[in-house]
Amino acid sequence: MAVIEIKDLRYSFGQGETRQEVLHGITADFSRGEITIIAGPSGSGKTTLLKLIAGLRTIQTGSIVIDGQALESSTQKQLVAVRRKIGFIFQSHHLIGSLDVTQNVMMPLTFDPKMTASKAKERALEILHEVDLSEHVNKKPEQLSGGQKQRVAIARALVHRPTIILADEPTASLDGPTGREVVNHLQRLSKEFGNTIVMVTHDNRILDVADHLVTLVDGKLSENAPEVGSDF
Repeated sequence: MAVIEIKDLRYSFGQGETRQEVLHGITADFSRGEITIIAGPSGSGKTTLLKLIAGLRTIQTGSIVIDGQALESSTQKQLVAVRRKIGFIFQSHHLIGSLDVTQNVMMPLTFDPKMTASKAKERALEILHEVDLSEHVNKKPEQLSGGQKQRVAIARALVHRPTIILADEPTASLDGPTGREVVNHLQRLSKEFGNTIVMVTHDNRILDVADHLVTLVDGKLSENAPEVGSDF
């Protein structure tokens, strides 16, 4: 079952003579409980596509339907409801240095009026256990390794129990073994919780975790995916 449906999506930056189309008629479906990796070189439009799926950019041409809700015709209230179904993992972890690990993971829950502080902390500790960080819950980000910081970011993205996880180059700043550790956690959690994960990357070392692999080059999506370990 498709949780994300994209049809003839086009997106451009600039106006007039400076206008440049970066996505050229993208059509794709992403299924529940699967990891889809969108591979391709830097500058190919991967992050732009991810931000459009997340509702962080306005759709110009084409359509995106998230769990039955068409983003291009959504009200602001409907867009907020859609975004609550999404967890976003950035290239940089964006952790708050003055907060400890547990407090960082609790942050998305502070916007839920039905969530008490004690319940939010309990939920944060549960998901930190899932990503093997139980021994680091009281540490500040500066006390963690790069891989641990990214796992905190994963926990933060999952803490409000989204149905969709969007990951933008989650291994970009990590070495090979650490990057592998991070995506293995994502793979395990996707199967355990049934999340739909869409991950964009130019890291060809992690392509094997994908249930579905496509390539985005020069704004066009291709089913002719690269082989693991190949160069883009």
